[in-house]
Amino acid sequence: MGALGHGQPRQGGLCSALVAQPVSDNAVFDAVWSIVTRRVAERTSATVDLLGDVLHGLGPVQRREHVLLAGEHVLNNDRQVLPRIARATGLGVCIYLGNRRIASASVLDAGAAPETDGYADALIAETVLRQHETFRGEIEREGRLHVIACRPLFAADKPEDYGPVGMVEAFLDQQAFRDIVTATLRQAEGADADGDGEKNLARMQTVMQFIDDVARRLQLLALNGNIIAAQAGDHGRAFRVVCRELSNLADQSKEAVSEVRKLTDAFTGNNGSADGEDDNAAADVQDTDPQAEPEPTREA
Repeated sequence: MGALGHGQPRQGGLCSALVAQPVSDNAVFDAVWSIVTRRVAERTSATVDLLGDVLHGLGPVQRREHVLLAGEHVLNNDRQVLPRIARATGLGVCIYLGNRRIASASVLDAGAAPETDGYADALIAETVLRQHETFRGEIEREGRLHVIACRPLFAADKPEDYGPVGMVEAFLDQQAFRDIVTATLRQAEGADADGDGEKNLARMQTVMQFIDDVARRLQLLALNGNIIAAQAGDHGRAFRVVCRELSNLADQSKEAVSEVRKLTDAFTGNNGSADGEDDNAAADVQDTDPQAEPEPTREA
């Protein structure tokens, strides 16, 4: 299992790339890859916790022969809960009955959703089903590296020491995400720019927009989560804690964008744009108060 921060640029590589020679798509992406992978790992962890709480919020989780239910909602081949979670987070999500996959959904950024009736990776099954712990790391599936978080799903009618009845998972295909970023960077090449420096700066801004989008998705997810928690009443208290953590992750994502912008301005000799742009980014993503009753302004 590889480290989540692999692929970091060499010391001084970003500076020399920006001011000395044209930057390739990979070089621009690698410059912020460590930040991106950190945020992706945090997002998968938050999403898998949220998914587990959402399922329990639907009602008691229980198994009836080969069917998994949350209250009266059948989770096998679910087409309601999982697609909404996937769209809101920009990740792929799965539900397992034991170690057999019974439902999955994904979005373009996260890569293709795996087929149902498949089985969990051996390392994930060992960690989650046998050790009753949450798995966080990287797994290679069909030759492609995925960032994955997976946690146990316990039945309401059985004690936790009995063992989980299944698992919930969030994932992102790193190569699919990288391909999308690279394609976006190539589109930026057609923008009007006077010289290589301005073109490189435009590319960097494109990458930062991706991180900005992560912050917006997290805030939207926190907002919708608060709506569900408010509807659940006392049963939604734990859900509010998760929403607060999602909001905190969104704030951290905005801070990451600010750090990259300041670094870019330092390399280009522009000292006046970072603060203004950070203010605009902060204005775009409104903070969500987990204790306030939210109003549904947008559906995930």
